[in-house]
Amino acid sequence: MFEADRIVIEERHSVADLSKFEEPPAAQSGAVADIAAILSQQLAVYATASQAAVAERLGLSVTEIKALELVQELESLPTGQLGQLLGISWGGATALINRLEAAGFVQRGRHPLDRRVIVIHPVAERCQALVQARQAVLEEVHFLSRQFDPQQMRTVQAFLLQYVRSLRHDTQVWLQARSGRDLMDV
Repeated sequence: MFEADRIVIEERHSVADLSKFEEPPAAQSGAVADIAAILSQQLAVYATASQAAVAERLGLSVTEIKALELVQELESLPTGQLGQLLGISWGGATALINRLEAAGFVQRGRHPLDRRVIVIHPVAERCQALVQARQAVLEEVHFLSRQFDPQQMRTVQAFLLQYVRSLRHDTQVWLQARSGRDLMDV
């Protein structure tokens, strides 16, 4: 569990209620381990394969698709932080952004708090191609959702949203620590 999640849980529950979070029963522990493996490894593997297929359909590289997904998810991203997230050099990040900008997927702008910093924003109309390419995912989720009642679906949604919030927070903390400034909140 991420520290941010534990703090949120502790704030929402009394000390008596926290016992259920400390040591889950063996069956629940196994389910939790399975969920952790799914979220930390299996989804990453198949997301990478999916990115490769989408990249091929759109005539882009996998790195370009990853960059677009990062910029879309984070809504805007300083150039250097995009490079850090992709594990590429400053020059590589610049070349990548040049290609995406020339294709109309992103645009450059200045950070509102530090005008020296270049921030990359997605171009919503052009990025719609990514949404359309992911239509198969929507159809599969819709099909699978029929197996669950609305309350179960809301529970799954709440769980995944909280998990993504914690991942986003951890990503922002990591990027801020690496750059020494808080440039994520654009």
